[in-house]
Amino acid sequence: MRFVRIFFGLLVALLGLLVTIVGAAAAFWLVGPDNTIDTGEQQLASKGLAVMTAPDLLDRHGPTLHVTAKAADGRRPIFVGVGNDLDVASYLGTSQHTKVVRLTVPVKLDTQEFKGGLATIAAPAGLDWWAAKASGNGSQSIAWPIADGRYDVVVMNADGKPGTNAQVNLGVELDGAFVTSLLVLGVGLVLLVVGLLLMFLRRRRPGAPEPIASYGPGVQYAPPAYQGQGQGQWQGPGQGQGQGQWQGPGQGQGPGQWQGQGQGQGQGSSPVRRVAVAVTAVSVLLAATGCVAVPERNTSQSLSRPAVTVVGGQAVIKRYNEINNKANQARDEKLSETIEGDPVLGLTRAGFKISRATDASGKHKIKPFTFPKPQIGSPQFSAYPMRFVAASGVSTDKTIRHLGVWERQSAGSPWLLTHSVYPSATMKLPSMDGLRLPAKADWGKLSTLPKTAAENLAQYFTGGVKSPKAGAFVPSPGTTSLLTGRAKSKVDDAKASYISTVADTFRVSGEPLTFFAKSGEALVFVTLSEQYLERLAPNSNAYWARGAVTAFSNQVKYTQALTEDYLYQVALVIPLKGKGKIRILSVDGDLVGAGGY
Repeated sequence: MRFVRIFFGLLVALLGLLVTIVGAAAAFWLVGPDNTIDTGEQQLASKGLAVMTAPDLLDRHGPTLHVTAKAADGRRPIFVGVGNDLDVASYLGTSQHTKVVRLTVPVKLDTQEFKGGLATIAAPAGLDWWAAKASGNGSQSIAWPIADGRYDVVVMNADGKPGTNAQVNLGVELDGAFVTSLLVLGVGLVLLVVGLLLMFLRRRRPGAPEPIASYGPGVQYAPPAYQGQGQGQWQGPGQGQGQGQWQGPGQGQGPGQWQGQGQGQGQGSSPVRRVAVAVTAVSVLLAATGCVAVPERNTSQSLSRPAVTVVGGQAVIKRYNEINNKANQARDEKLSETIEGDPVLGLTRAGFKISRATDASGKHKIKPFTFPKPQIGSPQFSAYPMRFVAASGVSTDKTIRHLGVWERQSAGSPWLLTHSVYPSATMKLPSMDGLRLPAKADWGKLSTLPKTAAENLAQYFTGGVKSPKAGAFVPSPGTTSLLTGRAKSKVDDAKASYISTVADTFRVSGEPLTFFAKSGEALVFVTLSEQYLERLAPNSNAYWARGAVTAFSNQVKYTQALTEDYLYQVALVIPLKGKGKIRILSVDGDLVGAGGY
């Protein structure tokens, strides 16, 4: 029995020693009071534009990620950020960069070089899709609660130029990690003590004789021995009540109290039992605490995200308001190029050209205005380009609203306004909440496909209010005004002696842009071009002498025809089958060219 106790004690002591070492190392070396496990400072360098982590390295969510980076030379501004892999991949594109593909213990970061271009890209700090970012001179740090999904850590030069060389420290903060480590240490110490007690604490054998006392030379006295049976209370190693036999020096017979060493049966507790109970309780607490602290594996397999957040969309429009007013006051096309894309940019350029020709002194510039209280419709995208729609007011005119589409070609490019119309404030617009891209099943539910609707719209505008296609549409007030004015111009111009005939033709320009609302209706943006053609009578010639057309053609004589070119943007709502006609929300355009032949 003693051998078994010593052997078992040795095993418990060794286990306790091992757990103690692990707990102490975790608490005071690996984790620390800040609950953070980190890699220590690692040097990461790339001849390319950035060093980034593979999305598989952040395969759990919940804890807080800490990243600190500084330029190796201590002078160059550095950028550190966390972004969705969809955005990071688009941002870096085909540029040369380095990817951290594996983290091994002891800490080592294995990297892989990806070849590509070395051209400078847009400065990362100005982009709005980063989940967390920091940029500047010296040490830069971010703290980001890791989200479920595919995310990358990116370290690069703040100016977007190649040649990244940085000292980087990656850490993960686990709530309760330090306390858990201390509990492990405590359990290890308890196990170590229990093991030592089992190995070295000796128990007195039952019935062992008391030592003989000496009373002088040659005289010894041995206490008498008693044997008997009885009921009562006994004291010795442990306390309890029960029936049993006792043997050895003692007092009493029968029911009553007895003292001594002996054997008995009953209920009681001992130091070993109390330690065992304590170890069990602490182990259960440790297990529970440890389970809570373990981060969950990523479950999201989605490769798409909303084009923009509501706050992000509002920031885009705020920036547009500021720069657009500056560009309008200066008639600065280059400035407009930073916030607008075609076809809106084409209209802006033409407007500036006309205003410079007709108002050289600059007395009649556009009054500054903004798009207040925008409502953002942000569909899900799995690739670039991405788009969002915004419906807002117009600060200078309460009778109209603005409906626009902003587009971003890649993660490194700015948001540009590409489609812009101004429906009446009384016009019912589709809800921006839940706006989405078309699904395959959506097309069969519409009364008309968007492409067909656009072609019919062009025929309607070409034929005028009496066109056979007019019955498919509910016109906006601006539509009626445009077609009525064109019909009158054709009659008036044909009366001129040098004009033989007048033709007015509308055509679809590009593909319709379609979004679906929660109601199932389709919100469609269509671009139309118009050529207003006046054929000259035989032996006649003519030229543009006044008005907006002179910005494009002035004092140039034409012998066969005069031409005016217009560009229009139209917003339509296509209903579900059996739910009525196509509604024209707004038609907005302007002259973009003139000349003849």
